[in-house]
Amino acid sequence: MSGSIEAQDVLALFARARPLFTALGDERRQEIVVFLLESAAPRSVGDIAAHLELSQPATSHHLKILRDADLLTVRRNGALRLYGLNAKAYPDLLTPMRDLITLIISCASGLEEQPSSR
Repeated sequence: MSGSIEAQDVLALFARARPLFTALGDERRQEIVVFLLESAAPRSVGDIAAHLELSQPATSHHLKILRDADLLTVRRNGALRLYGLNAKAYPDLLTPMRDLITLIISCASGLEEQPSSR
């Protein structure tokens, strides 16, 4: 990095993207997102749990983390809670991660141009 301003920018973007890293850093939560992408319709906890072969409490825990990161929506249908992707929010939610990747690539390409200190 060429200066502390860029370092601070990277740290700030990491902080903004942290909820996504937390939510998507678990393989089971990744499987939930993919399952909902494939389903193209909201699904119940029971449907998701059966697909993942997890208990309903474990599935509910993962769903809560995804909801807290604003990646999922939930609506009631009688006694059922149906979970779906919060696709409308994805452009805003994913922007910090995209910006972080772009900035890291930019900074790293600057490092390639510098002579090695070895």
